Amino acid sequence: MKSPSPLLCLLSAALLAGCGKHDAPANTGPGASASGDSSIPASTPTAPERREAKAMDAYELIDLSPPSFPDPVYLGLIKQVRSAFWSAAPKDMDRLAFDYLSDYRAETDTFKRADIAKSHAAELDQAYSDAQQRHDYAVRTNSLMQVFPYDAATGGFKVLFASDDERTVVGVFRSTGNQHPYGTWSFRFVGIPREMTGHEAVYKPKDEAEARAIEAALSAQRSAGDGSVNVFAQYEGHPLATIASPAKDDIIIFGIDAITAVDRKTGKTLMTLGGKELGPIEVKCSSTRKALHLAEPPAAGFAASSAPSC
Repeated sequence: MKSPSPLLCLLSAALLAGCGKHDAPANTGPGASASGDSSIPASTPTAPERREAKAMDAYELIDLSPPSFPDPVYLGLIKQVRSAFWSAAPKDMDRLAFDYLSDYRAETDTFKRADIAKSHAAELDQAYSDAQQRHDYAVRTNSLMQVFPYDAATGGFKVLFASDDERTVVGVFRSTGNQHPYGTWSFRFVGIPREMTGHEAVYKPKDEAEARAIEAALSAQRSAGDGSVNVFAQYEGHPLATIASPAKDDIIIFGIDAITAVDRKTGKTLMTLGGKELGPIEVKCSSTRKALHLAEPPAAGFAASSAPSC
């Protein structure tokens, strides 16, 4: 039996650099110019609008929360994440061939590679068309969020997020096994609320019965006192754009509509926060803004100078 394939875990920018990240990625988001011109009209917004959350069954679940997977499961995840990438990436037959054709990846002769891509053109066109049909995903991660006990004064559960940094990513390798010469696809999540802005996320149940059910699930895991409970974060939303690197360590910029707290013990969803509960989207990384063709925000003293360039 093969050993489980490792998952590209949640990584900070520093750790990501140690896991095969190479030169700064080139912008390949929709509408990117061939010259890489990043000039942006002054009227361009500085952040995307957060969409209204949809019913949960509208999102295709990509579960990246387990620490490892058997190969058959991991191969299924590769197909899902690959489709999510191509749902937002501009059509590029060479990159499609690399992602979908093992013979193309194994071939080193440039002319033979071109022949392989040409002979599979119809198949690649269909693969791209299929990926473009699906845009709504729920990405379950092992990133933690804190849920506090029910507060009668606010009528809800206070929620804090472990990270609001776009440099925190999760994804998959393009191949299984211990050797990964083909790069990665990673999600970069845009729209996790920033605690430093003073926005406090509070989930307010629809009725007492829901509040009691959530509190019962949390209290079973709560230590003595009024401490919070750590749960998995699941992000519902859609790919906004992509960033592709020559090393094939490619990024899916994922806009968050809603965030769901998932019980780590049972895998059941506890609550979903969206819209006003999450506040407006704030884009922090300059590379994200470039890929989305967003204007740079106006300088605002120390806060602007300390923003990550990522």
